[in-house]
Formats: sequence, C-alpha cells, structure tokens
Amino acid sequence: MKALKFAVLMLGLIALAIPSAAEAQSREGFWFNMGLGYGSLGCENCDGREGGLSGALSLGTSINSRFLVGVGTNGWTKEEEGARLTVGSLTAQVRFYPSETGGLYFNGGIGMGQVRVSAGGISVSETGAAAVLGMGYDIRVGSNMSITPFWNGTGVTAEDVTWNNAQIGIGFTLH
Repeated sequence: MKALKFAVLMLGLIALAIPSAAEAQSREGFWFNMGLGYGSLGCENCDGREGGLSGALSLGTSINSRFLVGVGTNGWTKEEEGARLTVGSLTAQVRFYPSETGGLYFNGGIGMGQVRVSAGGISVSETGAAAVLGMGYDIRVGSNMSITPFWNGTGVTAEDVTWNNAQIGIGFTLH
C-alpha cells in the first residue's frame, strides 16, 4: 500500500510539471543523480517478494543533449530479526532522452551485482552479472537541477542465486 501511495504522489508531481516541460532542458557536460524509494526484491525459487528501502546513484558525462553515459549503482536492503539482507549492482549505463528538450528518459546498463546476508557478525555474499533497465522524468526546478521520479528494474544472475529488484523512487539530478 505504501508503494501505491508513493507511485500516486510521483505521478502527481509529473503531472504538475507537464506545463513547464516546454522549457528547454539542456544537458551538457557532467551529470549526477541520486534517489531513494521503495524496492521489491524477488529471487528464483523464493516464496513471494520482499519490500524494503531502495536507492540509486549515478554519474557521468553527456555525449549530446539526448545521450548520457556513466556508471550507476542500485541497492536494496532489509533487516529482520537481527539479520540484514542487502543486494546491489554496479553498472555501466546509458541514459537516452527521446526529446532534446523534454524530461522523459530511459536508461539501461550492464555490470555486476552482489547479494549479502549478515547476522551475528557473520556475513555471506555472492556476486554475479547484472543488468538494469529503467525510466524517469526530470522536472526542472533550476537551470541545472531537476527533481526526478524514477523506476528501475535490476536483475542479477550469480552461481547459486538469481534475483531481481524493482524500485520506484524520487531523487534529484544535477546537469
């Protein structure tokens, strides 16, 4: 239910920003994005999905006003009964804006991911190949800053486990 309320809030923010979308959104040079939200974790042979805190961080450079390249990390964590489960990825990413002046973007990347379980001072982890696909919308609040609602989906395949994380959140982007 919290995720649904959060999604409705973000859609409302996007709707409020549509009239200002005609303003040029220049993208050049260095960019940085950071956001927090809700994540839903699932894995192969798991019973259902788990919800928890999720976040994303990425940075890079602009190729032109429609293509940005960089690196990004996506993470999810949850603690229950003294045990903490954390998953994350580090990927090389491309961000594509269909319009040179609009805020809508799509991103994708490949890299590595890790799952870690910690309890009682003992930690076990496994690393594997990761892929991320996502989308967002930059709502300009300044000449080089945006509030950015986003959705990302991450999948990781390791030797003994395969998992996926869907995250929805809101962040800010510096262009």
